[in-house]
Amino acid sequence: MKTTRIMALASLAVLCATGALAQSSASSGNGFYAELGYSPVEVYGAGGDAKPTGARLVVGYELNKNMGLEAMYTGNTTKDGRVGYDASFNGFGLMLKPKAALSEDTEVFARVGAMRADITASSSGTSADTDFAYGIGVQTNFNKSLYGQLDYMRSYDRNSISAKGYTLSLGIRF
Repeated sequence: MKTTRIMALASLAVLCATGALAQSSASSGNGFYAELGYSPVEVYGAGGDAKPTGARLVVGYELNKNMGLEAMYTGNTTKDGRVGYDASFNGFGLMLKPKAALSEDTEVFARVGAMRADITASSSGTSADTDFAYGIGVQTNFNKSLYGQLDYMRSYDRNSISAKGYTLSLGIRF
């Protein structure tokens, strides 16, 4: 079942990319972008919840004006290490990013894809698995190259452990 989901998502990404690459070849610039964000991840386990902080790096490609393809990595910058409870989150994923303009400089977007996560919640143990991930957000352009972004993602929910949270990011187009 897990393999079927991953294969279905990968197939969808390839199909979207194939058609969109032809459309995007006429656009100016090369379509690549990168984002760096601050992310206080909420980790929930059987022993309670914790909020380790993380940094998220996204490298993406605009397939067309309404769709992007992204590779994402989130890593801990600090653990939530209360007495008797330790929590951490590290994950990488591949996401599709459908988006729509609200105004000339602001757009809303969603992210859907697969996230491979390594989560520790000491009372629940450690979980390393791939899961369906999704999120929503808003992005505002500061100029043609720089933009800011606020989004919420549900990155993982398996084996009695879940991870989700907000991320505040700064992005640059190449």
